[in-house]
Amino acid sequence: MTHSEVTHVVWDWNGTLFDDADTLIACTVEAFARLGLPPVTAERYRTLHTQPIDAFYDRLLGRPVPPALRAELHAAFHDAYLRRRPGIGLAPDAVAALRTVAEAGLTQSVLSMHPHDALTALIDRFALRPYLVRVDGQRGADAGYKRDHLVAHLRALDRRPGDVLLVGDSVDDARAAAAAGTRCVLYASGLHSPDALHAEGVPVVHTLEHALATALSPAS
Repeated sequence: MTHSEVTHVVWDWNGTLFDDADTLIACTVEAFARLGLPPVTAERYRTLHTQPIDAFYDRLLGRPVPPALRAELHAAFHDAYLRRRPGIGLAPDAVAALRTVAEAGLTQSVLSMHPHDALTALIDRFALRPYLVRVDGQRGADAGYKRDHLVAHLRALDRRPGDVLLVGDSVDDARAAAAAGTRCVLYASGLHSPDALHAEGVPVVHTLEHALATALSPAS
């Protein structure tokens, strides 16, 4: 991929720009423990993590989660996450990466399954709005997968998928990019096992700046 082929970068939020991968794992561990369910370890989380979240909970429990218990798990997770969210910061090189994109003359946006109003509040908390031409979080019911969300995001931006790079941290990000026709680099935030990320057949990196260097280098 040459630099000139990419005109726009779409950033994932949770686990990518927002450094909450370890928090997401900790909150899931807490939710299962609070409800007296079999313990969840970080290793088990990373090995079994998938979208949608309901399917992930089925994997963690080893059987379909009954609806009432599923609702309790969601509530326990969100309670744990909301308590921790004020103390979560950006990825160490998030601002530097946003600056790199801006200085390269490319546009950029954020696309997340995080609730839209909470997402925009966080974007403003970290003063990231000047870097971004669009911010889209989840509006309404959770769609489960990012694929359709990404297609709608690109349509709103009036961008050709082939000119877009998606930087995310999950298997779902890679599959959404493949379905939408965009390029993708995965940042190993710790949400998935390395094997799961590499299995998607896209570059896997350990810093956001490296994600950009990998994708935008004239030699790539």
